[in-house]
Amino acid sequence: MIPHDPDQPQIDPKRVVLDGRERELFEMIAGSGYVPDEQNFSDFCESLKSGRAWLISGTRGSGKTAFPEALASACNLTMCVVAGRDGLKQEEILYDWDREEQEVWMRENLAIAKGLPASDQPEFLENARRMKWQRQFLILGEVGAAYDFAARAADSEAPPPVLLLDESDKFGASIEDSLLMPLERGLIYIPRYERGFIGISDWPRRPIVITTSNDLRNKLSAPFVSRHVFSSFATPSLEKELEILAARNPDATSGQLALSIKLLDAVRGVAGLEDHPSVRESIDMSSAFARDSVDDLDTRTLRKYFCHFVKSASSQELLRLQEDYLVSLATTFHPIVDTWLGTRDPEWARRWNLSFDPDITI
Repeated sequence: MIPHDPDQPQIDPKRVVLDGRERELFEMIAGSGYVPDEQNFSDFCESLKSGRAWLISGTRGSGKTAFPEALASACNLTMCVVAGRDGLKQEEILYDWDREEQEVWMRENLAIAKGLPASDQPEFLENARRMKWQRQFLILGEVGAAYDFAARAADSEAPPPVLLLDESDKFGASIEDSLLMPLERGLIYIPRYERGFIGISDWPRRPIVITTSNDLRNKLSAPFVSRHVFSSFATPSLEKELEILAARNPDATSGQLALSIKLLDAVRGVAGLEDHPSVRESIDMSSAFARDSVDDLDTRTLRKYFCHFVKSASSQELLRLQEDYLVSLATTFHPIVDTWLGTRDPEWARRWNLSFDPDITI
């Protein structure tokens, strides 16, 4: 669990959306450095209004995990994260009992019972066995902790936490099945537990559940998917990618933004390259160029930054044969990239002799 900052105010995104202030929430998230796609953000708002979890499908680096992180940062929300992996067990994400502490508890009470009159011992031990299933012996996993936190937050009128179920296609059928009840009812039923369950059924108070899938491992079950509002994160357009880079790297110059996105756009067009760089690599490149004050590119400089977007020996060998081509495309005029930058930076527009009608907003 990643706690919120207790010294800063919290904002309940569900309340913001239900009050009809979706644009305000969009601007808050964008202000944290993540610029959502309009349609995807609309889908997210529908999930908040409906009380359903939000399932995001998409390729790596498309911003699936970054969205809930930006939401938690913008609204100062506690965040719980379950990372999908082989061998994940239900007790790791829902709950388990502290068997060792329960044994200690019973040994202590057995010792006490021996000192009581024989007629009092059965009732005393019965109470001890019942109390063995108290909250103090319950160990909550991340999902259990998120729903329990939401219930406690509701008592104090605080916002619910964000629960990220990351790379759910790695969960497996048993984990998916164990999540059906909390996703549907907001409750996790626990046999023998003194209260019977944890969580909260009132959907506006439930955790904000965001589930991601790379669609690489297992196909998600129909019952699991049906408990979600669905969105597909597509590869963003160059204009949207520029908007993301500018938000994530506010100190980067127009030249550094242009170099990074033109370079990776050129890399994506190289035939035979199996693993194309995503927005994640674009962010890394623009950040590296801004950090090192790179304003121009040649083959020697390019080799220095290969490590940010070339992730295999075969790709590196292929791209080394294309170095002059990549440098050429990264340093020449690109109609989409340079026009976008020129509308926001007069100096950049003058560099490329661009002129714009002041009455037209791009």
